[in-house]
Amino acid sequence: MFNKCLSGCDNEKEFEDCWMKMATDYKLENNDWFNRLYGLKDKWCTSLNNGFFSADIRSSQRSESTNHAIGFNANKTTTLTEFYGIYKKTIKQWRRTEQQDEFNCSKAQPDIGYEMAGIVRHASEVYTLTLFKEFNKEFMKGISATSTLIGEHDTTTVYRVTSLMGDRSNEVIFDSSMMLITCDCLKFERFGMLCCHSLRILLINSVQRVPDAYIKNRWTKIAKSKVWDKFGKVSLAEKVGRNIPWRHEITRKFYNLVLRAEENEDAIKIIEESHKSDSLAIDALNSTKNVDVLTDASSSTKILDPTRSKTKGRGKRAKGHFETSKKKKVGTSNSIQSKEFGTKTPKQHLF
Repeated sequence: MFNKCLSGCDNEKEFEDCWMKMATDYKLENNDWFNRLYGLKDKWCTSLNNGFFSADIRSSQRSESTNHAIGFNANKTTTLTEFYGIYKKTIKQWRRTEQQDEFNCSKAQPDIGYEMAGIVRHASEVYTLTLFKEFNKEFMKGISATSTLIGEHDTTTVYRVTSLMGDRSNEVIFDSSMMLITCDCLKFERFGMLCCHSLRILLINSVQRVPDAYIKNRWTKIAKSKVWDKFGKVSLAEKVGRNIPWRHEITRKFYNLVLRAEENEDAIKIIEESHKSDSLAIDALNSTKNVDVLTDASSSTKILDPTRSKTKGRGKRAKGHFETSKKKKVGTSNSIQSKEFGTKTPKQHLF
């Protein structure tokens, strides 16, 4: 029961009911430690912090993920140098996995086994594959739930959504004119994605797209496009110098544009004509820039090398050590001495 109070309650009312039941069953009303723990409930009860964005990540999960990533090759005897090598390999593996996931998100289409509804198809185009799986789970829960209209005022309607098992119900408020929807489970505020209760109401109101106000950029396929916006205060020349983010962003934009136009012949013609005109304009700018550079170079003073004075012995190759130590003897044909026996009288007398 304490585990349910810790992380199994959806709202504060459910937590209070569960806590009182636990205190009554185990007769803990006058227990000092139990009452002190209740006073610190805001620090450990997840249902009291649903209004804060946490992506459903707990502090203990952060340490567990770090240990899983770094600790698979490290132990208590690992030196600092070895740990640095493990850290570099881990970062390299993460980046390789991220690149593969980005490629899969841009190329692959999720297969869910049934014909997609309009809002599901839009979610598959917006969210990454991992987040779309989470969205699809919530959508399936919403299909199996039941909804009841409990109030209506102008364009605002209030629904009661009950789960399939009937053990839980949540109140959903939907404004069709402003496309605003709220649920008392606060999943969007906590996780950044619409809950199954909200998706149920959007489905019965024939909403074909996820409202823009409920699409977190961090969960989309183009999340990295905001990286280039951080250079907004930097001059264009400095941006081009750091062209990797810009290159990725502009490639992603044009790729998405091509995908949107590939099934429309008129759109394809517009892209081709725009490509031709843009190519000519860019070539003209580059040629003008090159002419300006050449003009500046020609107008500047040309600095010549100083005249060289030819000194004695200059231009001769210096001889190496072996050339100076061994001198080849060259003689004429008359100086060649015969090596035949008896042609030369030895200087020393034998007798």
